[in-house]
Amino acid sequence: MDRSFLSVLCSAATVAVIVVATRWMVGVKGAQLPKSKNGTNVYGIKWHIRALGLAAAILSVAFSVWSQQEQHHVGWELVVMTIVFFLLGVWLASGSVSTTQTSITKRVLWRSLCFRWDQVTEVRLHKRDGGAIELRAGPRKLIVDSRFVASEHLLSEIRSRTQLQPVRGLNIHIHES
Repeated sequence: MDRSFLSVLCSAATVAVIVVATRWMVGVKGAQLPKSKNGTNVYGIKWHIRALGLAAAILSVAFSVWSQQEQHHVGWELVVMTIVFFLLGVWLASGSVSTTQTSITKRVLWRSLCFRWDQVTEVRLHKRDGGAIELRAGPRKLIVDSRFVASEHLLSEIRSRTQLQPVRGLNIHIHES
């Protein structure tokens, strides 16, 4: 076999692996119930998304080190890419949403946002964003994205605690005349 055929074959295999991995990532549901402890429900990151985030962080650093050794110098582009992929991986792998009888709290890396249930004025569901749940308290928003486990359970808990019916994502249709 010649090198060009092997190159095409490797490229096709890479695309196939990416497609399969993407379908798998989207299809895995994760735990259907949160962890409960002392009256607090904790909704963590789905295990496969946590693994992907940690792998991205580790591989970005490993690739940077390997690339530095191969090129014998450090380019600022490589440093910036490494930092971006590392932070994206850590963000993807971290966070939690916890609920108590009085409030809901979302923690991600360095930020924490808390709403009391009586502050929540609107609940929105975003089908386009992987089923994200958005809580609004006046101008403030708390968004629970699809990285977290047990979204149906969380939505049910939000409904019962706020007594609000979620508004489904608005579909805007533009009609041409």
